[in-house]
Amino acid sequence: MVDLNSLNPQQREAVTTTEGPLLVLAGAGSGKTRVITFRIAHLLDRGVGAERILALSFTNKAAGEMQERVAAMVGKRARGAVLSTFHALGVRFLREEAEAVGLSKGFTILDEGDQRDAVRAALEQLGFSLDRYDPKQVHARISHYKGTLAEPNPRFGGLDAVVHHVLPLYQQRLRALNAVDFDDLIGVPVTAMETNPDVGARWAQRFRYVMVDEYQDTNGAQLRMVKGLVRGHGNVCVVGDDDQSIYAWRGAVAGNILRFDAHFPGAQMIALTQNYRSTNHVLRAANHVIRNNVERHEKTLWSELGDGALLRYALLDDDEEEARWVATDLLGQKRQRALTWRDFAVLYRTNAQSRVVEEGIRQAGIPYRVVGGTRFYDRKEVRDLVGYLRVITNPFDEAAYRRIVNYPPRGVGDVSIQRIGDHARETGEPFWRLVERPERVPDLTPKVQRVLKDLDALLRTYRKRFASEPMEAVCRDLIRALNFADALVRVHKQPRQVRKRLDNVEEVASALRSFRERNPEGTLDDYLARLSLDTRREEDGDADADEISLMTLHGSKGLEFPFVYLVGCEEGLMPHQRVLDGDGEVAEERRLVYVGITRAQRHLTLTGAKRRLKFGKVQYRRPSRFLDEIPEALFEGGRGGTPPAPSEAEREQRNKDAFAEMFATLGGGGGDR
Repeated sequence: MVDLNSLNPQQREAVTTTEGPLLVLAGAGSGKTRVITFRIAHLLDRGVGAERILALSFTNKAAGEMQERVAAMVGKRARGAVLSTFHALGVRFLREEAEAVGLSKGFTILDEGDQRDAVRAALEQLGFSLDRYDPKQVHARISHYKGTLAEPNPRFGGLDAVVHHVLPLYQQRLRALNAVDFDDLIGVPVTAMETNPDVGARWAQRFRYVMVDEYQDTNGAQLRMVKGLVRGHGNVCVVGDDDQSIYAWRGAVAGNILRFDAHFPGAQMIALTQNYRSTNHVLRAANHVIRNNVERHEKTLWSELGDGALLRYALLDDDEEEARWVATDLLGQKRQRALTWRDFAVLYRTNAQSRVVEEGIRQAGIPYRVVGGTRFYDRKEVRDLVGYLRVITNPFDEAAYRRIVNYPPRGVGDVSIQRIGDHARETGEPFWRLVERPERVPDLTPKVQRVLKDLDALLRTYRKRFASEPMEAVCRDLIRALNFADALVRVHKQPRQVRKRLDNVEEVASALRSFRERNPEGTLDDYLARLSLDTRREEDGDADADEISLMTLHGSKGLEFPFVYLVGCEEGLMPHQRVLDGDGEVAEERRLVYVGITRAQRHLTLTGAKRRLKFGKVQYRRPSRFLDEIPEALFEGGRGGTPPAPSEAEREQRNKDAFAEMFATLGGGGGDR
């Protein structure tokens, strides 16, 4: 039996209230993951079968953390419980219900690049100007409608009218490829559950207890998915914080949590307000800011960690001075408080702010990482190899076929590819069938026909090998057979660049090995499905390295640091100028600042500039309205006073510290050279 005595009274009530709909309002740092894992363990202790338990989250990292914690608490008894993301559950649904939703086995989940290519093709087919209608914007609008399970109304004109015509062709294209996009992983199961009584009943009866983490981030389609899964028993527990609903721009609906009792009548509500992360001065600042939002569930965070240090506010002349001040202060704080670099984070509202901040920190010799760089699976060489894996598992995947047919270069030019595509459309034959039998395509040269037959033979060989041999070994053989190294050498002249990109390609084979070790029964098809769900994960450098973290406020959600700098506290940044111009809500900007404040465990410093250089012009700035919402008594020296600048002696010592730190980082030592 799991001991519940380590839980506070509110956490314990949330764990043991198992029947009917329950909203657990989990304030920042209040232990929401702890509640979910204890709740799962408690259900198992009560004799509930593991296969009757479902816990949904938004990231694979969060789902993995839940799995690890539950396994540590109850061991093998947790096997069979489904702890996954919404989209991973969608993949499971489509695998089981493929026939019911019109898919063949081995369907592909198109990545964002291929989705935009499909949109571009539809726009061109309909005669729309790509200069006027950006495929990226059209695709984003399609995603919006899929996330709300609504249809675009052409009477609205503009982009909606375009999407009204593009969407049917786009969907037709996906079906021809035996593919779905990321939004379909939610939308197609919801539609099936709502329109097919057998499917709906099957999934409503599968799970007896459903839990949802980060419920404030759900969109309209995800709400309907949850409703379909709990139809009949209503045992749904959602954990979230309306004060941290910051993703409206990507479809999240704050109303899902604000009006939970309307969606699930008879719901109970339990608020978790004890914070285990931050000191009370930090929490009071957060409480004072967020209470200015009118539509919210009332709660006040508190902590047993004591009051802690007062907040600091520095107002500098311009953005470059702001960056220099932050860098100098970082050096001093690290030395004075005996902290590591990883204890610090610098948060900003927009990615554009990072350049000046980064330059100031780099010039001070401070090691750093920018969280939110190029995603691993978005790198060209990785997408090229994954394209081969996609074609091997799903021959219908024309988008992947087009990517690999002449990479590495094998003499099949754009004209030949266009001829194959045109003939496929004219005759209705699949693209892959014509690659297999290129003699059916008029005007293809004998050389091109021979190359295509060789490609088909290679794909057939590796299709068989992947089905019977260890995936990582087969993948490495495929990399050698394709001679990726030579292809990279032809493009990248610097050996270091070639090595880096070849390492990225080899990393895919390593990922296959890790996947196989974690999932002994897993197939290449399973790996690619998981990969498609992971593509939005960003490469954030080495999280274990001793570096400070630079990131946007959006990127900081879920993280915590002993020492946080919140830079750019000005009108036009917090809140953002788009909101001031009428596009968006100040309430969401306030929630974003609340998230930033509550990342700080012990020390919070806010900074701003009197002027900034933007588009080559000097813009004069005003301090953010959110600063005025924090009582002056919570600031060291008051809200209007900049913390005293370091003396010359302090500056000199900090510079010496910086050089010593940099020298040590580079591996310098004593003695002559």
